[in-house]
Amino acid sequence: MPIFTPQKSPYFMDTALINECLPHLEKPLLEAIEACALVEKFPATKHIVRQGQYIRFLPIVLRGNVKVFSHEDAIQFLLYYINPGDPCIFSFAHIFDFSEAPVEFSAIAETDSELLMLPIQQVHHWIRQYVSFNQMLLKGYQRHYQDLLHTTKQVTCYNLEERLLNYLTTRTQIAKTDTLAISHQDIANDLGTSREVISRLMKKMGANQKVKQVGRKIKVL
Repeated sequence: MPIFTPQKSPYFMDTALINECLPHLEKPLLEAIEACALVEKFPATKHIVRQGQYIRFLPIVLRGNVKVFSHEDAIQFLLYYINPGDPCIFSFAHIFDFSEAPVEFSAIAETDSELLMLPIQQVHHWIRQYVSFNQMLLKGYQRHYQDLLHTTKQVTCYNLEERLLNYLTTRTQIAKTDTLAISHQDIANDLGTSREVISRLMKKMGANQKVKQVGRKIKVL
């Protein structure tokens, strides 16, 4: 499988944005990050990493949102979203898996996104040298661990209609709008079900005035 390594970026390193997203890191560490990290821009729906690849970086979202998911036997399943200032905990876990196994997740840009790519050799060094760097990673790990617990509860304790409404509500919060340009097939992929099931539930939820189909868009009421 291929190794995913970010290429030298032509994009301007926005130090003010990095400082804003990582406010708790000390100045020497921020200077070290700015000296060796890369910035990559990803348009919405573009893959950042694919399941089965080997990675050599730790991504941190500076702008936009990233969707992390796993897939097995053609079934896709949403794991969590990464917001500005957050690292990807699965990348973090993989970096310290010295078996050099390929990643078991994929990540795509949910919206137009800008990511800070930290080389794993430097990540190893910063973890030993800077307490604030450890704290940032552990807080990110805790947030996404809670996200995964929430997802697990949704799957085991809630019916699909409740999961669907929660999913749509989360998407509106991320997009900062109550109207989503998303297809029934995309929803089905994220929830690990079929388009026909989602269409049937959307019709029922529309009748109950929970959502409204507006052309190719969905409005959450």
